[in-house]
Amino acid sequence: MDTDFSKLARRRSWLHRMAWACAALMLATITLSAYMRLSQAGLGCIDWPACYAQGLRAAQAGVGLTSTDGVALARLAHRVVASATLVLVVVMVMSALMTKPVLKRPGAYAAALLGVAVALALLGIATPGTRLPIVAIGNLLGGFAMLALCVRMAASARPPPSSGTPPESRLGAWGLAALALLCAQLGGGALVSASYAALSCSGLSDCTLAAAASGWDWQALSPWREPVFATGAVPIHREAALALWLHLAGAIVMLPLLVWAGLAAWRHGRRRGGAVLLVLLAAQAVLGLTIVAQAMPLASVLLHNLLGALLLATLARLV
Repeated sequence: MDTDFSKLARRRSWLHRMAWACAALMLATITLSAYMRLSQAGLGCIDWPACYAQGLRAAQAGVGLTSTDGVALARLAHRVVASATLVLVVVMVMSALMTKPVLKRPGAYAAALLGVAVALALLGIATPGTRLPIVAIGNLLGGFAMLALCVRMAASARPPPSSGTPPESRLGAWGLAALALLCAQLGGGALVSASYAALSCSGLSDCTLAAAASGWDWQALSPWREPVFATGAVPIHREAALALWLHLAGAIVMLPLLVWAGLAAWRHGRRRGGAVLLVLLAAQAVLGLTIVAQAMPLASVLLHNLLGALLLATLARLV
């Protein structure tokens, strides 16, 4: 009996480590994907801001642009990391569900990971070269979902605490609501990027004026519409200002809710997680305020994307 218990503890420990390794691979995948997407959108290009969305304009004109060496290298690295992630997910599914005794909760997370990975692969096969925002949004949210599932699996596969150790408290329904709103905010950021709304207005007040001037046209948020614009003068693609307005307004709504989540975690004894959440939130808020003022530098926008992923991972660990 002791031997069986020891084997089970070792298996849970290995699953715990593999889940964290999977989370690290997903962070790398998300960062590489963001670099490719943002570089091809024109962030960091030489003739800024006139070169913004040059790839989209060239494609709509039937002219192909060659990828830079950096994008080509990132694409190769992305394929290697994504393939390694898929192999690791399959190993976790086999370890959790195909070895007795079955570990139901970690196995459910592993199966969900495999399902999302397969869905992302099918999305890539079914939509090669498409310029619809829904594809970029689907890829981004799929990657973030896999990251959150890895973190939750790591928590569920951790060997049980010794007797007398109180179980970790959770944030409850409000924590789940904060997680859902954070996912919506991440999706809104993907829409801003995929619809080329980053330079449609500057700041919340300007975006409000631009959205009002267009009659608050909610059709502008449709992810099934390919962006169409030709001007290279700032502001670029003014019609997409509503997407950026929603993202900025969403950040204002999210800020107090995530502050509450961090403080609640601290009060319930999960001080490390609460402190990490608050530090990440402060860094994200400062970075978000400076990105527009710095004319959307590629490195800052990539860091903004990475901090969003870390916020999601931390909150998913706490709920």
